[in-house]
Amino acid sequence: MSHVRSDWRTVPPAGAEFRFHYGLSVFCPAYNDARSLPPLLARMMATLRRVADDFEVIVVDDGSVDDTAEVLQALRREYGPVLRVVTHDRNLGYGAALRSGFAAATKEFVFYTDGDGQYDPAEIELLLRAVTPQTGLVNGYKTERNDPWHRVAIGWLYNRLARWLFRIRLRDIDCDFRLIRRSILEPGRLRSTGGAICVELVRRLELSGAGVIELPVHHYPRRYGRSEFFRVRSLASTFLQLGALFGRLVVAPVLSGAPSPNDRFGFTPRTAAVMLLGLTALSVLAYGRALQLPFISDTYVQVQLAHDYGPVSGWSALAHDALYRCRATSLVLTYWTERAFGLDPFAFRISSLVLHILGSFLVFALGAWKPVGWKVAALAACFFAVSQRHSEAVIWYAALPELLVFVFSLASFLCWVHWLQSSSHRAMAYAGAFLFYLLALLSKESAVAVVPLLVLAVLSQRGRDLRRLWGAAPFAAVAGAYFLLAFAARKTHLHFNDGTFSLHAPFLEVLIRSAGGLARVWGFTAIALLLILKARKWLALASIAGTWMALTLLPYSFLTYMPRVPSRHTYFASVGIALIIAAAALTLREWAAIHNKRWVVPLLATVLIAHQAGFLWFYKQRQYALRAEPTEALVRAGRQASDRIYVKCFPYSLVIGEYALQYRLGGSTPPVIVTGPEAEQRPDAFDFCNEVAHP
Repeated sequence: MSHVRSDWRTVPPAGAEFRFHYGLSVFCPAYNDARSLPPLLARMMATLRRVADDFEVIVVDDGSVDDTAEVLQALRREYGPVLRVVTHDRNLGYGAALRSGFAAATKEFVFYTDGDGQYDPAEIELLLRAVTPQTGLVNGYKTERNDPWHRVAIGWLYNRLARWLFRIRLRDIDCDFRLIRRSILEPGRLRSTGGAICVELVRRLELSGAGVIELPVHHYPRRYGRSEFFRVRSLASTFLQLGALFGRLVVAPVLSGAPSPNDRFGFTPRTAAVMLLGLTALSVLAYGRALQLPFISDTYVQVQLAHDYGPVSGWSALAHDALYRCRATSLVLTYWTERAFGLDPFAFRISSLVLHILGSFLVFALGAWKPVGWKVAALAACFFAVSQRHSEAVIWYAALPELLVFVFSLASFLCWVHWLQSSSHRAMAYAGAFLFYLLALLSKESAVAVVPLLVLAVLSQRGRDLRRLWGAAPFAAVAGAYFLLAFAARKTHLHFNDGTFSLHAPFLEVLIRSAGGLARVWGFTAIALLLILKARKWLALASIAGTWMALTLLPYSFLTYMPRVPSRHTYFASVGIALIIAAAALTLREWAAIHNKRWVVPLLATVLIAHQAGFLWFYKQRQYALRAEPTEALVRAGRQASDRIYVKCFPYSLVIGEYALQYRLGGSTPPVIVTGPEAEQRPDAFDFCNEVAHP
């Protein structure tokens, strides 16, 4: 594709004799532009009569509510059949107006500009003069944007973002002063109804291979009305449409196996940024509704512990607490979150969601590990971001240690992989692996799973240099010391004495049952697909994924209060099932490409995302709300009570209720919770239990 950026000297001077001998359709989308249309069309008609042999002018009235319809009627009487009007019964959006204009055009070339009068229609002559037999698009670019500063800033940001995301070379995407050869336009393929249509249009025109010429044009202040594009709702809609457009034009072809000149996928700053945006969108789609939930029971204990151990003055006591020193990072983070934002559930949930997005991005970073690769890692990260299996870890703030141990453990593993595979900065990578490992151990006991994962990375290397196993020795030594310290304090360690944990637990049964639960539906579907399609090339990856699941579930398989590992504790293990699902998706993509059924993968991806997000929004959301309701109801009762609250049934420890009243009722002395026979005999006693939160 030829792409030329011209200045005024690249075309014949305006004063020279010139006639445009091709047929020309000119149209203007208009919305509430009654005052700007008459002078705009007068100057347009005068220019066209002077330079064009065969032309038509079209105005698309996009459901205007001012006098635009009446003004256009008068203009049609003035200009006769050369002027046509296309009318929308209601406002459909800028993209819909452009699509109507393109559909109505009948000539060989199509030019359009907005009906608000911010461009000089006489400058169309510059674009017409630049046309050659190879030209497909002549696009104006604004020499200076004459808008308020905030519109200039938003326009600059939007233009840069769109060019970067879609790899568009055109310097000014939203300069709506362009001339297009109709044979390359393919208006039927344009789907956008809002402002994102300019991105879709330009990308398709550039991919057509036709010659592109850019010319500077003037941009003038808007004299009448107000731009619809820069309203908050319109901007939000445009950016959402831009995301959908990226999925349709960039992501979908990759998933469906459509041929692309840039089919190789690897790690670049652009890829990383796009993946981060995509993972953020998927995470918000899945977990966005949960941001409105109040605190859930144990969060109040987390807040109290953060008060005790979070500030620097509490670190000495924290070091002597055998249980909570293994959750130090979460307590410090909770303390500083409350210091910064107060006891606001939204702020706490946002911090968990950000950690989940970071964790999902680290799953994508596993692409640097050669047995995984970037394509598998990208798809695995997308599933991990939207998966509902480990939702407790993201939504239940008291499960914050699960997020932190995952982030630090995976960061340690990735540094270790760099140490194994790269010849540069190896000492720094090893130091990073060890440092992140120590932080993981300060987040949760399950960080000990990092040691066998490091061994797994060595054994999965091509060539298997077993001497590298010595590098894991310091990690193993620290893990051993870590366990011995906890075991030495078993008489005072809560989990050795409350029945939560036992070294004699039937861990193998729990492990198998938990792995099966984690793979339910989509994991088993992926495994069946790999077997049916005989995808032997993924056998090594499937073995690694299965081993990953077993190693990361094992530390939790000694818990005794449930027959399988609770969902919040499957967060680390979810990486394994995500890798299997990603391998199955790529296998299906290859099969679909061979059998010319490229729609299969995008369809299944849509179903998977809808299933995961829908399950969270409409089933799990209710469960979490019911979990939170007892403490919320208790606080409401506390605000009405004087000195006592009589309670028949409270599903959690009374300590949680006392903390909830203490923190939620502010500086006032909280009422006393009274239970037992005295409360049972009172008709005004409260029952805070429900079908989910019960003793």
